[in-house]
Amino acid sequence: MLEMARKLDILIVIFCMVVYLRQAYGGRYVRLKDGQEQEDQDEDTQEERTFRAQGPMQITRELDIGDDKKAWVIDNAILQGDFYPFVEILTQGDKDYTFVHQNYSKTANPASWNFGSAPWLKELDICFFNSTKTWHRVLPMVEKLLNKPVKLKSGTIEYLRSLDAVPPQQHSLCGKDRYILTFFLQDSWKLNSYGQLSFYTMSRNPNMSNESRLEVTETVHPHGFRATLWPACHTVLFRAPSVNFFQHLMQLHVVMTTDLKNNDEISTPASGTRTMGKVKEDFGSFRFSNKDKERVFEYDKCHKKSYYDKSKNRPIHVYDGLFTTEELHAWKAHIIACNAKLNPFDPAPEEGHDNIQWMEPLNVDNFQETDMWKRMLGFLEHVTNETEWFPYDVALNYVRSGDHSRIHPDSERHQEELTLLLYLTEDFNPNDYAETTWVDMKKDDGVLGYIGPGGEVYETIAAVAPKFGRVALFRGNIEHAAHPPSTLYFGCRYANVIKMTKNRRLAFIKRVYEKMEGADLTPQMQRLSMQLQRGMHDDPLKSKITLGNLEKLFSKYSLEVSNKEKSYFTELLQQSHQMM
Repeated sequence: MLEMARKLDILIVIFCMVVYLRQAYGGRYVRLKDGQEQEDQDEDTQEERTFRAQGPMQITRELDIGDDKKAWVIDNAILQGDFYPFVEILTQGDKDYTFVHQNYSKTANPASWNFGSAPWLKELDICFFNSTKTWHRVLPMVEKLLNKPVKLKSGTIEYLRSLDAVPPQQHSLCGKDRYILTFFLQDSWKLNSYGQLSFYTMSRNPNMSNESRLEVTETVHPHGFRATLWPACHTVLFRAPSVNFFQHLMQLHVVMTTDLKNNDEISTPASGTRTMGKVKEDFGSFRFSNKDKERVFEYDKCHKKSYYDKSKNRPIHVYDGLFTTEELHAWKAHIIACNAKLNPFDPAPEEGHDNIQWMEPLNVDNFQETDMWKRMLGFLEHVTNETEWFPYDVALNYVRSGDHSRIHPDSERHQEELTLLLYLTEDFNPNDYAETTWVDMKKDDGVLGYIGPGGEVYETIAAVAPKFGRVALFRGNIEHAAHPPSTLYFGCRYANVIKMTKNRRLAFIKRVYEKMEGADLTPQMQRLSMQLQRGMHDDPLKSKITLGNLEKLFSKYSLEVSNKEKSYFTELLQQSHQMM
């Protein structure tokens, strides 16, 4: 019996090892968020790459949504061949996205002008949409359903992601004689990813209350190429995606009216958005206006604490009180007005980048003209005893509770760079989390070999709360991560990130090889890019490439990448326009 028990123990251990290895290498129980098996995911990916033959555009559902109103579901409203150019050009354009932060703050008034709207939106260029194949394709069907001609009025491009708190309500684009045509701009959408559009009406349930309450009447699931036509003032809910879905649900809301004589303008939370060119032009004009802007700083009194990486002795300095509340409010308003861009979620397990999905890259050259950089230079000189620090990357990062930011370094091991974080969220408390953590990777202890990339073993060096106005300064090659806020916090973690090198030459080396990544390089320039990344031209005494050469290279590749993007954008426009 004892021998049998030992054999049974061995079999159990072997079974557990098999299950563990299956988990580690992508088996049934280790999943990205969608939860499907690896084999199934491969099949789905292949199916997404090769669409089935598209059927005709048709009305697949006529919905009685309550209050004697109807809505219609139109499938295949967008042609497969037009879909990607159409979506791509909507996401680009000359304006970035507005974060409707007034609605996502603990101090917001629930009756405010933008209550309940999607957190991220951009106004639709209605002239562009009026010229697209998609509009000319769907217009006859819309007018047939309404039995009236229509006129385009306005539109918004909106993004929802998991945990976005949007209540059932009338849409902000509501108006007399208006209808909204909503496109779900996803080429594929899984059953359990949610994101449905639900219609509501008031109803009374005597078993619960004598008062009338909102009740769901009809629901529409997001399908690729699908559109839904509905009365603009009906109560609706655009449900956020499930927590099983890391990406965003993109929606296009097109407003039209049957009153052809109506010339009223429609405003949205994004109506005042400036073009990217105007943002760049205005950015360097920032000045501190408070009376004590010339005050002498006692930096030592502002010093909160310093942490050190034990293996490399790399410091992490934390300072409070470098700015007045007035200065912080002014700078925050200035950079939030620059709006933001979306970076799709990267599901790969490696810690190659921060995976920040919403951010606004700020113009580095114009940043150096602001009072903020002048203030930073004085602070940097005090901390480092060096005076030639030069920024190469400046951004405003937006992190919310549904995000999944990652541990990452900002620079390579051989690069002596600094990263400065200026925290700009005003109402955090300890229960809202959102700390920045710095970590040091340990040697492989046997675990890494089992679970593969993304399973590296770390020890925490420091964790710092994002107090309003706090500054954290650290070596950029220390791996770190911005933690999302608690799920109970609807607002945003704002962090102004400034990455800098020890001098102008090193900054341009960094800017040149990063700009080269988007250019078409000859073999010779590919070799130069690699040399720049490896630090082979850092020392001006050992390199034939001068600072002037680097500045010219940066201008050259900036222009090349810009022209490449413009050419691509023009091509998309041609594909999206109605062929006359």
